[in-house]
Amino acid sequence: QLRRYEELIQFCEETLQLAERNSVPLCLDEHLENINLDSYGFSVKSWRYYLIAKSYFFIGKLEEAHQFLKKYEQTTPAEYKCGKQSQQSVSLLSKTISELLRLKVAGNEAFQAGKYSEAVEHYTAALLSNAESLHFSAICFGNRAAAYQAMGQILDAIADCSLAIALDTSYCKVISRRASLYELIRDYDQAENDLRRLISLLEEQLQDNMSMPSEKLDNVRNNLHRANLRLSALERDARKRTSLNMYLILGIEPSCSAVDIKRAYRKAALRHHPDKAGNFLVRSENIDDTVWSEIVNAIRRDADYLFKIIGKAYAILSDPTMKNK
Repeated sequence: QLRRYEELIQFCEETLQLAERNSVPLCLDEHLENINLDSYGFSVKSWRYYLIAKSYFFIGKLEEAHQFLKKYEQTTPAEYKCGKQSQQSVSLLSKTISELLRLKVAGNEAFQAGKYSEAVEHYTAALLSNAESLHFSAICFGNRAAAYQAMGQILDAIADCSLAIALDTSYCKVISRRASLYELIRDYDQAENDLRRLISLLEEQLQDNMSMPSEKLDNVRNNLHRANLRLSALERDARKRTSLNMYLILGIEPSCSAVDIKRAYRKAALRHHPDKAGNFLVRSENIDDTVWSEIVNAIRRDADYLFKIIGKAYAILSDPTMKNK
């Protein structure tokens, strides 16, 4: 679906000049035969601006969407704008984008200032305010994961990375981050899986986009080189057969008492129970059944795995014999 919106954006942008020369009145929410050309029309050019803005919104590029909505407002005289229903649609989209961008910027600024808890609050508010742009939600999950990691909440960071990846399967930055997080808890198999996935995506980018600007092409090549180096180092570490970092998984210190261990386990198990994973996600009308099913299955699979390692960590740390091995 992401590619479909990108193709629509490309088509609209490529035909803007043609649209200017052959402009006819259209309306977003009415069929041509029902249009009153004297009062409800607006140009094909403006219609393209709206479609581009909506498409950018769906693929998570809200800054670009905001710019094209501005162009729509600037180039469409009031007498050529759509009827009441369409104007409400444009106005609602504009308000939604402005609010989501405000929350995202506030989160980014808080993160840069080292106010990680505040950043989490802003990203969470953005997630709760957004039901349509799953790719924007993926960005917010990825950003919130970075904040959680900075706070030392590794499980929360892994969970958010997994949600982001379920929503955007080609999100290289977050796949790389989750690999690093798995490496922190010494789950080398999962880290290796993510790095191999990252390498595959970067190789696809090189094959499919050889005509991209040289600077961007060099960046992809450098990322691919670093990913391969990381994978080689990870494979060496994996051969050491080191056990999982149980303390980091539960977010506790080795000096913690049995009571502290049990409390940490209950908190983690409750917070990351698979039945709660992705409950707040709302399916929007622009997502088809197959895509939504894949998202739900990925969320459930990753949540099941995280829940299992929480249980494994507690089983070992709550057993004095196993704990001291």
